[in-house]
Parts: sequence; structure tokens; C-alpha cells
Amino acid sequence: MSQSSIDNQGDRKVIIKFGGSSIGGMDQIDKFSEQIAEMKRRGLAPVILHGGGPEITEEMNHMGLPVKKVGGLRITDDTTLAIAKSVLSRINDRVVVSLRKSGLKAIGLAGSEANMLMAKKKDPVIVNGPNGPEKVDLGHVGEVADVDPRAVQLLCAEGFLPVIYSICADHNGRLMNVNADTAAAALAAGIGASDIILVTEVPGVLRSFEDITSTIPSIRSQELEELASSGILKDGMIPKVEACFIALRGGVRNAHIICGTTPNSLVDQLFSEKNLGTKLTL
Repeated sequence: MSQSSIDNQGDRKVIIKFGGSSIGGMDQIDKFSEQIAEMKRRGLAPVILHGGGPEITEEMNHMGLPVKKVGGLRITDDTTLAIAKSVLSRINDRVVVSLRKSGLKAIGLAGSEANMLMAKKKDPVIVNGPNGPEKVDLGHVGEVADVDPRAVQLLCAEGFLPVIYSICADHNGRLMNVNADTAAAALAAGIGASDIILVTEVPGVLRSFEDITSTIPSIRSQELEELASSGILKDGMIPKVEACFIALRGGVRNAHIICGTTPNSLVDQLFSEKNLGTKLTL
């Protein structure tokens, strides 16, 4: 595979968000990279954003440190933030190396670099305590407040493939751990991406979590309330669906949730008539 054959500089930017487990483990990263190379060959400008929650938890367990979560969000003190930054940086290195093996000019970045993803501290979470509702401070957990698209746009224009991990910074330079799904949504809207693809371990949003053949092929925004109240939309799928609609409301044309272990799923979802997961529209 020659460099020139995959260096076409497409104007159609596509944000792909994934985690290690969503592609069958980091040992499967080379197969994932080949799909990204094929997307590049076909004229797209892919941009990757990744998380690494399970790997961060594994590292903390290995170090004998407590893992504290509230409402699915990790309480992040100084030590936890340092571990998250280290683990995500290591994952980023592995992804970049794999993509380069596939002939791509991949470059790794934190969301904090070049003011790409500016964060603000996330509000405390309200939980039910023994004496009624209580506020729990999440520590160094943020949400994207602003996007500066210039670094990503410049890199894509020069044929590079940005690979970004979701450690961001606020306007005072304080680092924060940001949910990778919502970071990907904000980035997709900020750079004017045509598509956002959230890669998961399951084939889209399922009507029954126990039945992997029960994929809901499409979801419109007016269906969200019913899906949530009926219990179909729950747990980790809620922030993914919410992230898709953040991106769509920000001008992204298409949002997809697909399974990363299905062979060629990324390319087929974008270029074939197949729908391998769930498409979301306003």
C-alpha cells in the first residue's frame, strides 16, 4: 500500500470515536486502522477521538486505588487525573503507530493542545443521601465549552490524520477528564464534520439488550423520550445517543452508532447501502 494511494485530501471530515473494547480489544487495532486507511483512500478526512475508561479502571485496580463513580461519571482527583492522562496517552501512542503502519500520517494529540477542546468544570451531581439530596463534586471532570477547529482543519488540509484523546483544559490551563462521547460530538460540530460514528461493542441501540438482533435501525429526536421512559435507552447507551444529537444539533449531517467488531463496519456504513447499526437524525 503506497502513501500516495491514500493521501487524497478529502473535504468531507468524519469523526470516529472508539474505545479499545469496542473493536474487540487493542490487539485488534490493526484491523481498525485498515478501515480508516480505506476511508482515506475513498476521499474522506477521518479524525479519531478515543477514550479509555476500562483501561483507566484496570490501571487503578492494579495500583490498588479505589474507583469512585457517581451517575456513571468517574470522580477524578489529582491521582486519578494523572493516571487517566498516562493511560490515554499510551493508548494514543498505540493507535498512532498502528495507523502509520497502514500508511497514514497519523498524529496524536490531547484535546487540551492548541486550545482544541476548551473545557469547563462539570457541575456537581445530585444524589440521594441518607438525609436527602446531596451534591457530589466530581473533581477534575469537565465538559466541552468551546472548540477551536483550526489545528484539526490545518492538519487535515495537509493530509494528516489527527488522533485525539479526551484530556482537555479550561481557560486557565487546568486539565480535566472529559467524556469521550460528548467530546467527539462537540469536535464534530466544531470542525463541520459531515458524519460522527460512535463505535461500540454492540450493533447499535438494541430494543432488548439480551438480543443482539434487536437493533433499532433509526432514531429521530422526537422518539427519545419514549425510548428512555420505556427503559430501552439506558446505561452507557444514554450518553452515546445524547452525544449524537449534540452533534446533529450542531450541524453534523449524519450520526451512527455501530459495532466495531463487525468486519468492515465503518466502511460499509458510510459507503454501502447497508445500515449495520443505528442511524440518528433530527
